[in-house]
Amino acid sequence: HRSPLGGRHFECFSEDPELSAELAAAYVRGLQDNGVAATPKHYVANDSETDRFTVDVRVDERPLRELYLAPFERAVEGGGAWAIMSSYNAVDGVTMTENELLETPLNSEWGFDGS
Repeated sequence: HRSPLGGRHFECFSEDPELSAELAAAYVRGLQDNGVAATPKHYVANDSETDRFTVDVRVDERPLRELYLAPFERAVEGGGAWAIMSSYNAVDGVTMTENELLETPLNSEWGFDGS
């Protein structure tokens, strides 16, 4: 379920992915314009505090891109984020620390070349 009161949403700019995306890009630019590396986290689909180290989030392509990836995309493309921190959870059966989502779309589509 998606609730602004659940999981780690209190750490987000907003439960709205478009607003979060716009604010993330501006925040990243603001930090990095002053030589401080921004590290958007937790990439990606980190909605649950319960079993957050082991939960496997099953999500279709459209909601993945429109809800979960959109703020990260803008932070990378619009903000130029130097780093990204992966989440603990798995997405579609693969933990995020070794998930293909670290390559596509992060590197190959958005041009992320950081750490």
